[in-house]
Amino acid sequence: MGEKANTRKYIRFGPDAGDFVQIDKNLNQQEFEFQDAALLVDESMGGFSVVCLRSVGLTVGATYRVKVGRIAPLKAELLWEKELDDKVLRMGFRFIDVK
Repeated sequence: MGEKANTRKYIRFGPDAGDFVQIDKNLNQQEFEFQDAALLVDESMGGFSVVCLRSVGLTVGATYRVKVGRIAPLKAELLWEKELDDKVLRMGFRFIDVK
């Protein structure tokens, strides 16, 4: 059987123990304001994925400020979501303006 080609630009890494993602939905404030949290599933230089409750209210295509683990706040775009059950989603983000 042929293997599916890996089209990822960066290698994915599992999170360190206890790491999670803090989310700030308001891009207009200068200071980061911790509003919601999600469980970090994996991360790479280009982005990360999380699991969170649907009630957090994130929207595919929207941009948020995030703190992933212990890194400083960055902007990230929500690229995709996958429903795990009626209350839980897995979501994929891409960092914006990361060099």
